Amino acid sequence: MESSKTILTKIFTDYYLTAAQAKKEGKPIAYITAFTPVEILRAMGVVCVYPESYAVVCAASKKAPDMIHASQMAAFAQDLCSYSMIDFGAEHYDRLPYGGLPEPDILIATNNQCGTTLLWFKLLAQKKNIPLFIIDYPDAIGQQLTMRDYIRRQHESLIAFAQEHTQNTIDSQMLVEQVENSKKACRDWKRIHELNKQSPIRLSADKIINALFPIVAAKGTQGTCDYYDALLRENQESPQAELMDATRLLWHGYPMWFLGKKFPAGFDADFQIVLNDYTLWWDLDYEEGVDEMESLITAYSNTYLNRPLEQKIDWIMGLVKDYSIDGVICHANRSCRRALADIVPLRKALSKNKIPSVVIESDMANPDFYSKEQVGLRIESFRETLRAS
Repeated sequence: MESSKTILTKIFTDYYLTAAQAKKEGKPIAYITAFTPVEILRAMGVVCVYPESYAVVCAASKKAPDMIHASQMAAFAQDLCSYSMIDFGAEHYDRLPYGGLPEPDILIATNNQCGTTLLWFKLLAQKKNIPLFIIDYPDAIGQQLTMRDYIRRQHESLIAFAQEHTQNTIDSQMLVEQVENSKKACRDWKRIHELNKQSPIRLSADKIINALFPIVAAKGTQGTCDYYDALLRENQESPQAELMDATRLLWHGYPMWFLGKKFPAGFDADFQIVLNDYTLWWDLDYEEGVDEMESLITAYSNTYLNRPLEQKIDWIMGLVKDYSIDGVICHANRSCRRALADIVPLRKALSKNKIPSVVIESDMANPDFYSKEQVGLRIESFRETLRAS
């Protein structure tokens, strides 16, 4: 059996090579936002590329500051989302990881995560004269038939849009396979997190972060299913010796991609982040017992950032209980206004349940907004608070 590390390397390499090769072979390429129903597009033979994921790669490879500076020189303001700033700066920067992304033939954006991506993709469409399709997902639709029909019609329009601009038709059997693979990957992704409900934990939070890429950028593929199968197999049997009983912490919100372990220094065997709720945003709820199009409606309308505030807080408080969390670190990520809105009500709910919390102000991809000294002081102060509680 192949190791999870070997499979992950293949997934990562194939993702970038496939996109580059597609451009050479004249295959249609779509730039899509993080929570686009990619299964539909892949079933139409469209090669899908995630600019947000590429921004993460640029941040992790320490390229983000130069790319963001390049975008500022092109008259973009620094208080924009750092992902979009990295993307805007890419065309003015010549040392891009993997040689940059191939130019897209179509753009697909959704509003089930944030408003910035809509504006980002609208600007790309205007600047480069690329056809753009936007999907509107009303929040908290549940089983409202009118809203579900509204989304279904948009998904059908997406198929028509892609067919018009690529001349490709949808392969119904491939759509079935894509959705089934997505369901399995999400089930296993959740099970991987649940290994850390017990103590000692099986996987450190930074190692789970390093396992995120396939479910973001290769969801629906057999390779992603194989990867999470292998990761589960390798970590179910026995806990890592160094990860012993400790104060159990939840990191709320985005990691800091520019840091080596994606989280600040100050955490150790006695003071552990056992869960980052951000990584569970990709545990999408694909409905069972319905056709593929209905399953996609449920999955993509019920993303974390598309839920009403009360549902978000209830979900996080459920994680606090299920993972026996002792304290919560809230990352006030200046790039994501929608995620920032959760922090005040979340801390109120935590306080009501006598769970200490702390806020760390920084950014997900731009290290210019990160102060190692200030963050270190916050973490050490929080550690003292937990020792005293």
